[in-house]
Amino acid sequence: MTKALVTGAGGGIGAAIARALDKRGHSLILVDRAAGPLDAVAATLSLRPETILCDLSSREDVERLCMTLETGHPDLDILVNNAGIVVPGAVSGLTQEELDLHLEINLRAPIRLMRAVAPRMIARGRGAMVATVSLGGVISLKDSAIYSTSKFGLRGFLCGFHQELAPLGVKVSGVYPAAVDTPMLHHEALHGGSVLNFIDKVMTPEDIAAATLKALDTGKLEVYSPWSASLTARFFGSFPWMIRPLLPLMEKIGEKGRQKFIAAKGFSTE
Repeated sequence: MTKALVTGAGGGIGAAIARALDKRGHSLILVDRAAGPLDAVAATLSLRPETILCDLSSREDVERLCMTLETGHPDLDILVNNAGIVVPGAVSGLTQEELDLHLEINLRAPIRLMRAVAPRMIARGRGAMVATVSLGGVISLKDSAIYSTSKFGLRGFLCGFHQELAPLGVKVSGVYPAAVDTPMLHHEALHGGSVLNFIDKVMTPEDIAAATLKALDTGKLEVYSPWSASLTARFFGSFPWMIRPLLPLMEKIGEKGRQKFIAAKGFSTE
């Protein structure tokens, strides 16, 4: 039985990934910062997972997790770096703590975990590592500059690490979702998050879990969900100077999408 670890497994995309891996019969290690959500997810699985509490914003917690993996789980086959944070807002309006949290959780922690498990995977000549990135790692928009900074960095790391490990039999991939129907998106929809989240189709956590399984199976460097949104993001990523003049139109389309999403969910805006 193969062993897989998922960070941010206490809800949303992480929980969906855990359920998808459980259906495949993997032995699971679920990581999150709170016990309650982890226990709730564990109760939905066919096999009882191991659960580990870890605050990925704490370097001490991350080091303890790495030590646990290196000594207690040298046979780990799959690592899914799914945990992430986004605090929307202008750079000048965010605290330094909020800026640092993006870099610690979205960038440093997944790199550290991948470095921790890589040597054993290389020695065995097999293994797979996947990170949930974002289309924010392809294109940066206003009020998400620090989030995109962390995701741009993660995308760059995955690209180089993929090239290093592919000849050694170890898969390294990134999954690039557009907006996903999670509590985080609900909060953004109602509390001033970017309306650009709602330009294209809003995906489900299960859609991203399916994309993660595709990445694990194929070892492709980048897997996008949905593919249509990736085309727009990669176009503007290649021509970033075009974003600002087109932003008013994009925001108008996005606001219509936001209103439609709120209505479909039955949310109150009062």
